[in-house]
Amino acid sequence: MTKYISIISILIIFISCSSKTEKRVITNLQSPDQQNKFSFVVDSSGVLFYNVQHNDVKFIKKSALGFELQKHSLKNNFKILSSEESTHDTQWKTVWGQRETVRDYYNELTLHLKQKETNLLLDVVVRAYNDGIAFRYVFPKQENLKDFIIMDELTEFDFVDDYKAWWNFADYDNYEKEYYNSPISKIGDSIQFWRRPGKEERANMANTPTTIEVNDNLVISIHEADLTDYAGMNLLNTLDNSKLKAHLTPWLNGDLVRAKTPFQSPWRTIQISENAGGLVESDMIMNLNPPNAYEDTSWIETYKYIGIWWELHIGKTAWAEKTQFGRPITKPHGANTKNAKYHIDFAAKHGIPDVLIEGWDKGWDDMEGSWTGYGIFDWKTSTDDFDIEEVCRYAKEKGVRMMMYHETISDIDHYEPAMDELYKMCSDLGIKTIKVGYTGDVNYDTEKKTYKQHHHGQYMVRHYKKMVQKAAEYKLMIVNHEPIKFTGEQRTYPNLMAREGVRGQEYNAWSKGNQPEHGVVLPFTRILGGPIDYTPGVFKMFLGKRDWSEVSFRVKTTICKQLAYYLTMYSPMPMAADLPENYEDNAAFQFIKDVPTDWSNSKVLNGKIGDYYTVVRQEKGTDNWYLGSISDENGRNLDIDLSFLSKDKTYEATIYADAKDAHWLENPEIFEIIKKQVTSKNKMTLKLAPGGGQAIAFKEIK
Repeated sequence: MTKYISIISILIIFISCSSKTEKRVITNLQSPDQQNKFSFVVDSSGVLFYNVQHNDVKFIKKSALGFELQKHSLKNNFKILSSEESTHDTQWKTVWGQRETVRDYYNELTLHLKQKETNLLLDVVVRAYNDGIAFRYVFPKQENLKDFIIMDELTEFDFVDDYKAWWNFADYDNYEKEYYNSPISKIGDSIQFWRRPGKEERANMANTPTTIEVNDNLVISIHEADLTDYAGMNLLNTLDNSKLKAHLTPWLNGDLVRAKTPFQSPWRTIQISENAGGLVESDMIMNLNPPNAYEDTSWIETYKYIGIWWELHIGKTAWAEKTQFGRPITKPHGANTKNAKYHIDFAAKHGIPDVLIEGWDKGWDDMEGSWTGYGIFDWKTSTDDFDIEEVCRYAKEKGVRMMMYHETISDIDHYEPAMDELYKMCSDLGIKTIKVGYTGDVNYDTEKKTYKQHHHGQYMVRHYKKMVQKAAEYKLMIVNHEPIKFTGEQRTYPNLMAREGVRGQEYNAWSKGNQPEHGVVLPFTRILGGPIDYTPGVFKMFLGKRDWSEVSFRVKTTICKQLAYYLTMYSPMPMAADLPENYEDNAAFQFIKDVPTDWSNSKVLNGKIGDYYTVVRQEKGTDNWYLGSISDENGRNLDIDLSFLSKDKTYEATIYADAKDAHWLENPEIFEIIKKQVTSKNKMTLKLAPGGGQAIAFKEIK
């Protein structure tokens, strides 16, 4: 009997060991709704590839993964050691946002890889959401790899067909570009491109998000999430059919990313929807970021602001006191104490909490022609005609605050060491928000005419994070211009309120301007990454000629489109950008005063990239809703139903609509205000003028 028991025991142990040895490796992953599918393939050379499809439509085929390190190639010779899969379904509350509660629901697969011969370890983690696919690389802690330098990321996005893409040119320093649409294979093709990386490299790179229409029922967007200690990713047109490749912004010596194990890359994201509006409603980018880093967020608030800003761009006043770009100034200095108090009085009268004041500090007279320099600002010394302590005292007396402006001119060598002192100064003055700008070249040496870094490289990615974290120590909020792109980090650092990173409203003041189509492209591209500081609310469209130009500048929208921007150009801290005198006695200004800045819920009612877009948002803590609808250069009628309103309740709808003969080019400033009662059972037709829009406040009748 004992003999038989021993034999059975041995068999059990053998079977157990065999089952462990032959444990099945999982290489496929589906979203919880089983519509989005991801699969890994390792070929005979040990190269790792992936494919992506939505239902039966495969749109990314056999695309390579891997890296070239300075001392090792992680391109091939991989074998899969094991895999792990899991499901996660949680909810979290936003501090502020487009909705109050966010669901984080996904299936996850981790592939553990080992490279033959070198024995280097690399993991690839994939998450499949109902609204997209995301993957990242993880370098585990290991003896064979400690400090390392990434010289190339080999990630590809090889599309099955030459789909239509919405994109803008990438370089290493600037996102402020027009958007184009073309087949993927033509990204960057045939358009002269002048800014770095320059003539020595192909100009056929696109920024992310880049949005692609696969067919009439499938649209995707390529971006990244949780970009915190890495180089920003551009998409390089490889000129190999419809294949795009990750192209990272380098350090000046050619290194791309400097790292040490353990280390992880940002997520490479593929948002997926059956219509363009679904991309806007997706929370995947935020969900891929770590949770809120702050225990106390009671000091973080959302609100609107005005400022001494638009008058500088249209040339009414100047940033500098005496000379600008080496030329004497013949116009008044905008940021003087008297003008600041005028703006404070206007803000107090209309219930606007903050007044942005640009050009208040010394240094503007010494800037180079490209808004750059080195060591010319100290960010604490007022100009001769501006008394910052008096302005802040006066603002407090009126129940208003000054919004601080730090134009760093990308002089990080001097700004970063000074941040602690500067942010304490702001806190002591009662300031709540700092707008931090980064024009010009990073650490530009005026004498040597050279720069040291790129805006979108790892060095500056680290700096932008340090800046936001330091601001939080003093309970300060940040609006960031000339930034690194948003990749959902407002979840982790909710004092990061908005970023520019776009060809914004200011371009209407001194360039050919933004075309009517621009506003109906941004929600489906740039704003997918995070909130935008577009500075809406301009009411005077004809800006006239500048002293240096024979061209007459103008804004290419109607007033109602500017109102709708407060819903469509999402920001928790939007500006009322026009001059105060253009708001006085204008009935449309009431909408800007009324529109909230924080939301319980948001829904896209319709949208077609480059054509039109309608969104509704529910004011947090109420049953009130607000609608914004915008069109391109074409007029159009859009039918909607009001089923988003609460059932069994009646609302007063205050409609700000383009007047009958309104037109962005010929008659942009006429509108009408209509009031009527509605319920969730009603339908409406939104009539949008060419280049126009409509804004509606639905307020519950109690």
